[in-house]
Amino acid sequence: MTATRLYGTAVARARDRLHPRLTHRSAWTAQLGALPVIEGTVIRLQVEHLPSGATPEPVWLWWSGPDATTVQVDRLWQAFLRRSSTPSVCSSRPWAGPARRSALLKPQTAGPG
Repeated sequence: MTATRLYGTAVARARDRLHPRLTHRSAWTAQLGALPVIEGTVIRLQVEHLPSGATPEPVWLWWSGPDATTVQVDRLWQAFLRRSSTPSVCSSRPWAGPARRSALLKPQTAGPG
């Protein structure tokens, strides 16, 4: 258990040497026969509350490192929370509203040469 500023108490539990079930060959078109087994670590992250006030659900994270240490697991879930709380990396930001027209029509400046 770790206390966080935005999410209250966070609890992370990890299991290593697990692998996702590959069901599509899209990335493995050249692979003949059975699809490969890719071992990794699964992390279940539960936080006390969300900044938005919504009810938090557990989040499952998968990392391709098969032998994660406690320090690595802590870094991974903390990086996830840090990234998910930064609006600039979110692909959908309904709270930001549409882009301002003036920003879209900003004149281009010519470079040297």
